[in-house]
Amino acid sequence: MYLNSIFKSLSRFSYIKKNFSYENLQDVEIITRDYWGSLRNILKSFSNHKINLTDIEPLKLSRTHKGQNIVVKLTFEKVEDKKYNELIYDLQQRYDQVLINNDMSVPSVPWYPRTDEDLKTIGTIMEVNEENNQDHPQFKDIEYRKRREEIAKLSQAHLVGEPVPYINYTEQEEQTWKKIYTILREKVNLVMSQRYLNNFVKIENALGFKYKIPQLRDIDAYLRAETGFRIKATHGILSQREFLNALGHRVFCCTQYIRHHSTPEYTPEPDIVHELVGHVPLFADKEVADLSQELGILSCGAKKQDLSRLGTLYWFTLEFGAYKENGFIKGYGAGIASSIGECDHFPKAKYEKFDPFIHADRSYPIQTVQPTYMYTESFDDAMQSLIIFGKSLQKPFGLYYDFIDKELKSTRRIKTHLNDQ
Repeated sequence: MYLNSIFKSLSRFSYIKKNFSYENLQDVEIITRDYWGSLRNILKSFSNHKINLTDIEPLKLSRTHKGQNIVVKLTFEKVEDKKYNELIYDLQQRYDQVLINNDMSVPSVPWYPRTDEDLKTIGTIMEVNEENNQDHPQFKDIEYRKRREEIAKLSQAHLVGEPVPYINYTEQEEQTWKKIYTILREKVNLVMSQRYLNNFVKIENALGFKYKIPQLRDIDAYLRAETGFRIKATHGILSQREFLNALGHRVFCCTQYIRHHSTPEYTPEPDIVHELVGHVPLFADKEVADLSQELGILSCGAKKQDLSRLGTLYWFTLEFGAYKENGFIKGYGAGIASSIGECDHFPKAKYEKFDPFIHADRSYPIQTVQPTYMYTESFDDAMQSLIIFGKSLQKPFGLYYDFIDKELKSTRRIKTHLNDQ
C-alpha cells in the first residue's frame, strides 16, 4: 500500500484511547512489502485479537531490487499473556520481520511533567541563567531583597491545586502598585488591541485592580472559571523549559512580589505588575489560553534546539506580539502592556511581518525595549502561523492533555532523561 493510502486508512482502524498509562504501552515493528492492502492486513490481525492500537507510524524503506518495503511501528496497551502471545504468533506467521520490545527503538526525550504531582518539581531541578541588571536597586537594596525573599519563599512552597498563599502587602507596596497601575492604565488604552482591553476591563472590574494589589488566589479562581487556567505561585524566573512545560498543563507560573518602589516605571525581572497587567488578560481569553497550552504541549519532550525556538516565538507573540486592528498596528503581548517604556516606544518603533519559520531563530534583547515588534494582519493569523510551525516540529511521539485526569498522555512508549535541559 502506498503511503497516501496508508494514512487514509488510519482513521478507520485506530483511535487513541483516553485512559491508558503510557508505562504499559507495547511496541511492535513489522517490515513488509509495500502493496495495496499491506497495512490493512496488519491491522486486521489486531482487530481479530480485539487489541486496540494507540499509535501507528508507517515509514518507507529504501527501494530494493525486490520492490519497496515499509516498516510499520505499532503501539498498543499490554494485554494478558494469552492474547498477547496469540497476536505475536499470528504476526510471525504472516511476516518474516517482527521486532518485539526493541528498546533501542524507544524514543528518549527530555523529562517533562506528566501530572500535577510532577509539577511539584517546578523551580527545583532545572538551572536558570538570569540576565539582569545587577546595579538596579531591586538587587542592591538589602531591605527590599529581604522582603522579596520572604514572599518568594512562600510562593516557592505553593503546590499546584492548593490555595495560593495570601500575601499581606505593605503600605509601600500598595502605593507602588497604585502608582504604576495608574500610569499603565492610561497607556494601554493607546497601544493595546481591543481584544486585550476587553479582557482587561472585565478583570479590572471583577477584582478591583484599581484599588489594591490583587491576590493570586483570586486570580486563580477567576481564570479557572473563565478558561480553566490555573496559577502556580513561583519564587522568580524559571527555566524556559519549566515555564513552557507548565503551560502544557494549563498552568501559569506567576510571581507575587512587586518591583522596587524607587523605580516603579521599570523592573529588571518579572513581578506581579507584569504578571497581572500583562499576562492574566491573555490567559482569560479562551483562544489565547488554548494556544498557550498548545505551545506548552509542544515544548514537552522537545529537544533543546526546538525548545529554544518555541521560547523565541512565545517572546515575539504572547510577550511582545502585535497585529493590525482597524488599519492600525496594536499590541497584545504581555511585555508591552506591563511596561511604560514599551508602551511609549511602541508607536514609534519598527515593525516586521511575523514569520515563525524566520523569527524562531532571531535573537532579542531582554533588558531594553524591543527594537522591532513582529505583527500579523490579524490575531487569528498569528495563532494559525504558530500552529503551522508547531506541526513542522519532528517529535517521535504525540501528546495530548487529559482534562479529567489532569495528565499529559503519550501516544507511544518513551523514555525520559534529565540531560539536554
